[in-house]
Amino acid sequence: MNRVMKTRSLPLFPIQAVLFPGGVLSLPVIEARDLDIVAQIAKDDQALGVVLSEEAPSDTAILGRSAPNIARVGTLVRIEDFDQNGQGQLTLMIRAEGKFKILDTFENPNRALIGEIMMVPPEPVIATGPEDAPLVEVLEHLMAHPAVQFKASQVDYQTLSSLGGRLAELLPLRNTVRQRMLEINDPVTRLSHLEKILDQMQIEADSP
Repeated sequence: MNRVMKTRSLPLFPIQAVLFPGGVLSLPVIEARDLDIVAQIAKDDQALGVVLSEEAPSDTAILGRSAPNIARVGTLVRIEDFDQNGQGQLTLMIRAEGKFKILDTFENPNRALIGEIMMVPPEPVIATGPEDAPLVEVLEHLMAHPAVQFKASQVDYQTLSSLGGRLAELLPLRNTVRQRMLEINDPVTRLSHLEKILDQMQIEADSP
C-alpha cells in the first residue's frame, strides 16, 4: 500500500541564505506583513519556512514584484528567541528542523507569501568515523570565527548529516552551491561534494 505524503500550508520567508536542519540563524523582520505572521506564529507556537531567494532584494524592487523567485526546497524552522533594537526592528533567532519541497505558492490577504509544501523524509543517520577527522577539523576551525552564531555545544560532530550541513553553511560558498547541497538527501554524497570543493580551494590557495 502506497503512503500518501501529507501536504500543508506554511508561511515562507525568502532570504539570502541557505539553512540546513539543525542550523541557527538571526533573521531580521522588516516588512509589516511579516510582523503579522511572526505574531501569529508566536501565539500559536507554529513553524515557518525559510527558502533561498534567487534574486537580490534590489532586483525585486526594480522588477516591482511582491515576491521574489525562490528555490523549490526550503527549511522548516522554529523561533527560539527574539530581540528588538532601539529603532524597533525585530530580529528572530531561528533553528531549522527539517527540509520541505514547495509544491505551490500564493499570497494571503495580507500579501504574505504562503507555500503549499511537503516535508522531505529525514536523512539517514550515519555516524562520523576516523576517516572524517579532516572534515571535523575544518569545521572546528570555521567554528572559531567570531562571526559564527553557533555555540560549540550546539554543534553535533557525530553524524555525517550534521557535519555536512554545518560545513555547507560556514564554508565560503555561493548560495547556489549551498542550495544544491541542501537538495541532496544523502549525507555521504553531500560530504563527497564538499571534500572536492575543499580540495579545489586548497589548490587555488597554493597556486602562485
